[in-house]
Amino acid sequence: MKEIKIKKLKLNISPDTRSFLISFILTALITYALTYTNTWQLIIISGIVGGLLNKTMKRGIYSGAFGVSLVWIIFTAYLMSLNNAYINLDQFAGLIFGGLGYGWVILVIIILLGILFGALGGAIGSGIRILLRSRFTKETSDLD
Repeated sequence: MKEIKIKKLKLNISPDTRSFLISFILTALITYALTYTNTWQLIIISGIVGGLLNKTMKRGIYSGAFGVSLVWIIFTAYLMSLNNAYINLDQFAGLIFGGLGYGWVILVIIILLGILFGALGGAIGSGIRILLRSRFTKETSDLD
């Protein structure tokens, strides 16, 4: 009998990319938990937590925005299919725009608000990390 050898799969992921993926997943999980609260504005907390794990502002903004937008797109699609909520959005848009058929505009605004809050939270979190990192490295260099 021949033995089958299985090669180990090695992924060469840089530490920055690894921290981005971890922060993206953590942001999505916290957003999922906070979506079920009555105050949806708390999703900025998930962006802040995701941003704290990234070294650069750009990656912090992306992890917050992508994590929140992924969860909110899935959540709104779930609500649209389960509760037939698009009819309510269409009627609300009819009150604003004066006619039916504009429910998709309200849906896009909802998703954009989620992306904005996630990106803002990611920027705040990574900004806090950058601020604290430069402060601590400055103190240690003064001792030398």
